Amino acid sequence: MNIRFLGNHSDHNPANGLCDEYRLDGVASLDDLLAACRQLCGQHPDCKPLLSLDDLPQARYTAGHARLDLDLGKATPEEQAGLPPECFENGEYPGYLNTKAEFPIALRNFLDQVAGASFAEACNHGLMLTEEALQEWLAFQQDPVALIDQPASLLAVPVADACEALVAFPNGYFECDLGPAQNFAVARHLGAAYGYELMGVGAAYLGFLRSEPADPTLSSAIAQDLCALYNVAPAERADMARTFVQAIIGRTWLSLRYVE
Repeated sequence: MNIRFLGNHSDHNPANGLCDEYRLDGVASLDDLLAACRQLCGQHPDCKPLLSLDDLPQARYTAGHARLDLDLGKATPEEQAGLPPECFENGEYPGYLNTKAEFPIALRNFLDQVAGASFAEACNHGLMLTEEALQEWLAFQQDPVALIDQPASLLAVPVADACEALVAFPNGYFECDLGPAQNFAVARHLGAAYGYELMGVGAAYLGFLRSEPADPTLSSAIAQDLCALYNVAPAERADMARTFVQAIIGRTWLSLRYVE
């Protein structure tokens, strides 16, 4: 596995320059990924890692639209007063959000936007899994490395909670998909209820890790939440829950598809 530190001004930085980036290539296992995350956390102790997952070009494109929709560049006069000169054009602040100095502005706006989101709201969105999508998800549960579009980006996001790292790479742009606020709510719920930390985001998936493999009790609880999130019909719920349990139990990794 190759790890290169690129800083915050690399080409195609998924965070648009808001935070530093590492470029990963040759990731062959979860152990490789954990080693890269340990390296990042050692060099950025106040940051959480956020890995790019599936279809990185598409995820970068939709993240740009998500930032605009969330209006993350809206800054107060006090915030503008603390910014360096390169953040201004002809004395005006355009809010491009392409420097690390602007990260606190983006984070404040993001947390304001997502504060009222809930897991129940995400479930009520109406997301469903087709048979094709289910089989794809099952394959990624068995081989999570296959979900990573390599070379991948690993961002050092200066936040306290892993779910807050979505501010650096917000996704969920199309109306039928879960939006950034709903993805945040799902990530917050999985962290608080089950100990899963958000580790990655792509054009269609979120990725989570927990410190210990999921046991039968925890796997059953998560399976019920996934049945609710994907609006599984009551008549199919028992069979689908068993399918989810078998894909989750004994694993530390959890993939979550947030698109139709």
